[in-house]
Amino acid sequence: PRDRAYSVPQLMEFLEGAGLIFGRWLRQAPYLPWCGALAASPHHARLAKLPRDQQYAAIELFRGTMARHSFIAYGSEEAARENAIAFDESDWLEYVPMRMPDTVVVRERLPAGASAVLINRNHTFTDLYLPIDARRERLLEAIDGRRKISDIGRAMADRELARDFFQTLWRWDQVVFDAARPGVGLA
Repeated sequence: PRDRAYSVPQLMEFLEGAGLIFGRWLRQAPYLPWCGALAASPHHARLAKLPRDQQYAAIELFRGTMARHSFIAYGSEEAARENAIAFDESDWLEYVPMRMPDTVVVRERLPAGASAVLINRNHTFTDLYLPIDARRERLLEAIDGRRKISDIGRAMADRELARDFFQTLWRWDQVVFDAARPGVGLA
């Protein structure tokens, strides 16, 4: 056994040396420029344009107190592609969202325009809270772990709002998706 600290660049180098492909962070919100204080910072646009690994490294430095990195890695590019969650095609409509059990829905002392605030209790950074409005809260409440996004958002005239909201929930570690595709996955 060997215990040592890895920075994000060192971790990515380690994975590459082992022939593994980085998939995602288990708790990804702290690493993403769309989440928390970084989303409103003057640096957001510049961070969002960086390559993914450089984003993670810069945000690790910004946060300064990441003591452990938990992630998913794959043995091949094909496996990484097959398991990737993406919202740029229409596959996202087939995802089945499941709410994270560690999420708390706060309905007191809310920011202006919010009907609720979502907090994942596993996040240690206090800037990682997600205010949502009444329309998004209705979508959140419709998540039952069985229905696809297409079924949940069917009544919504604004498909773009649904897409953006479910992507936001995923980025902020508020949901995970059953994204199984026929013929793909575990045998």
